[in-house]
This record gives sequence, structure tokens and C-alpha cells, in this order.
Amino acid sequence: MKQPNTPNHYLWVILPGLVVLLILALAMPSLFGQAIWPNIPLHSTIEGAGVLLNLSLGLYLILLIHADKLGNRFYWIASGFIAMAVIGAFHGSVEPGNTFVSLHSLGVLVGGLFFALIALPQSWHQARWLKQLPWMSLFGALCLSFMTLIASHLFPDMLYEDGIFSQTAILFNSIGAAGFFIASLKLMLNSQTHLSHHTLAILALMLAVSAVLFEYSALWDATWWLWHFLRLAALSLLLGYFFVWFYQQAQHTKQQAEKLETLAFRDALTQLPNRALFYQQLDQELKQAQRDKHNLALLFIDLDRFKHVNDNLGHDVGDKLLIAVAQRLSQSLRQSDLLARIGGDEFTVILNGAQTHETAGKVAQNIIDGLSPSYHIEGHTLQIGASIGIAFYPDDAQEISTLMRLADTAMYLAKSGGRNTFRFYEAKLIN
Repeated sequence: MKQPNTPNHYLWVILPGLVVLLILALAMPSLFGQAIWPNIPLHSTIEGAGVLLNLSLGLYLILLIHADKLGNRFYWIASGFIAMAVIGAFHGSVEPGNTFVSLHSLGVLVGGLFFALIALPQSWHQARWLKQLPWMSLFGALCLSFMTLIASHLFPDMLYEDGIFSQTAILFNSIGAAGFFIASLKLMLNSQTHLSHHTLAILALMLAVSAVLFEYSALWDATWWLWHFLRLAALSLLLGYFFVWFYQQAQHTKQQAEKLETLAFRDALTQLPNRALFYQQLDQELKQAQRDKHNLALLFIDLDRFKHVNDNLGHDVGDKLLIAVAQRLSQSLRQSDLLARIGGDEFTVILNGAQTHETAGKVAQNIIDGLSPSYHIEGHTLQIGASIGIAFYPDDAQEISTLMRLADTAMYLAKSGGRNTFRFYEAKLIN
């Protein structure tokens, strides 16, 4: 959902993304001093998790773009995630040293530059080749990583013997930090933006702060571990947000589909299946009965004295009476039987399974008995009944239209026979 930016939006981006992290960074030297904690397995685990998170986020953003949930400009950020995943995989697999730091610094530099390109003018985001950018970033990151491994002697020194990072390494990280910061500003300052943009802005700002902290850290010290965990936390939080967001979107889509189904196949007043759904279901039941070689009973119900209520007390009372009737009808039937309102005060019921005159007659009488007690609506005590016609497949008819017509004919026989009763269709009575 789009919403305008307010000072509160900026506060929610700046507080977690910048202020909290700076407080933690300032506290580290006081808490841990110059102590170092070399732990290659833990570092490899963190980097491995980072690779999975970066790759998952990149692919997820691409899916959102293809689903028109995000604009084409987010191809840049998706490509940045993929590039960082590839370079991070190489970085996590080498021993600490010059190549180790080179790969990390290149990952930050490339990721930051990709993120920053989201701020390009809109015309740049309409190019056709932009859809291929994630693949290009994947191939480019692979080439760059292999070159770093194979020709590490061609790269400038990134790490001094005492574990201090060189100015080149700091420069790479600083440029990457600037790129992340530019992306954060772009995402944060849009006049109209999604909550997902703000979440991405927080991530970009946290990545920027982590890259800045690189300058103030040394290999294996507390600050070094801090920005590693910050990057991992930022990626995890963003992926967690997207999972929640995806779940909410799925629920919304499901609700919309249910609403559309209700409009198409449900009676708006009683929420019973409407004529369209009834005919679909009747067609399926007739085919099933034909395959299983059993019969099927169709009940056609018309309310007695309903027109008198509607004409004298108004449509509001009439509508509430129909709702109450629908509830009583549902209670009189099995769950396997299909009840539908096909219009006005007319209802139909399909009795599933092998049916006889005796079993269908018992159901019809239960319906009449269930509808007979008085209704109390808006201070009025109402009394209505039901005339029911019953026709059987295949004894009376084998086609839907004919079966409906014969059940309707039997219903009129019930009305002419005194109302509030039921009749079976019998050809000899009609003739």
C-alpha cells in the first residue's frame, strides 16, 4: 500500500539503520578493548548464511518485479544482491589474507555501486537489457572473483601483517558505503512509497554503516565481528519482512478470490449457492449418478404466503425472512446435500446417493416441518409454509432442463393440493 512520507517514516529508517548501529560501534572499544577472536569456522558460517540470504533476496526481488509488485529500477538492487552472493561465496572459502580482504572489499564495492544505480533517471530503467542485468551481474561477479583468486598478485595490498586494513581496502569499502547510502536516500525520500521501500532503505543504510565500520576495525577484533553480524542481521530482517509481506499478499489474494467466487456463485442475500452454481453442481451429480448407476432426487421448493409478507411488510422484512428460511433449510439437510436459492422465494435441493420415494419424502417432510414454526422479525410474527415438488433421475428425466421442469410441475401439484405439502412427479397425474 502506498503512503506519503512523513517525519515518522524517516525516523523509522534512521533510528535502526544508523543511530543504533553507531551507538553499538562506539561501545565496542570500551567493552572489549583491543582483544581479538580468530574463528574461521564461525566466519565461514556467517558468510555462507550471507550468501544464501543475498541470493534469496535477489531472486525474490526479481519475482516481485515480474509480478509487477516492484518497478524495473529494482533490477539494480536485485543484481547487487546476486553479485554480493557470488563474491561472498568466494570470500568465505579462502584463508584470511590479502585475497580474503580483496574479495570482501570488492563485494562491498560492487554491491554498493549496483544499489546506487537505483537513483538513475526513470528513462534508464526502461531499457530492455535491464531484464538481463541479474544474469550479467552473476557472470561478472564470477569472472571478478576468479580473477582475484588467480591473479591476486596484480591487486594492491589490502591487509597489513598486523591485521590492519590498507587504504585501498578502506577506499573500496567507503565507495560501497556511499552507494548504499545513496540507495537508502533514494528509497527513503520518494514522495509516495511502499513500506517495502522503507524496509529496503533500512537495509541499505545498515550495509552503509557496516562498510564505514570496516575502516575502524582490524581483522578479528570486536568491531570486525560487529559489522559482520550487522550485515547478517540486516539481510535476515529484510528476508523475514518479505516472507511476512508475501504471506499477507497471498492471504489478500485468497480473500479477493473468495469474494469473486461469492459474487459469481453465491446468492448475495442468503449466501447459498445461486442458480449458476446449482446448475454446475447438478450437472456433475447427474454424471456421477450415471457412472455409479444410481438415481438422484431433485426437490423444487416454493414458499407459501411469502408474497403476502413481502407486499404488506416490505422488502426489508421479506429479505430477513428469506435469510431465516435459508438457515432452517440448511439445518434440515445433510452436509452432502446441495441447497441453492435460484431466485425470489424458490429453492432447490439435490439429494445425493441412491434415493427412494420414501427417503426423499422424509426429507421433504422434514423441510416442511422445519419451516412451519413462526418467525419473529422486527416485531412481526410470521407464518409461512412450503410446497415441494420432487423428480427423480433417471426414472423421470435424464437431462437437467427436463428434470428441473418436472420438479417444478410437481411443486405446482403440491400447491394445488392444498399447499405446505410435497408431491412426486407422476406422468399419469399430468396427463
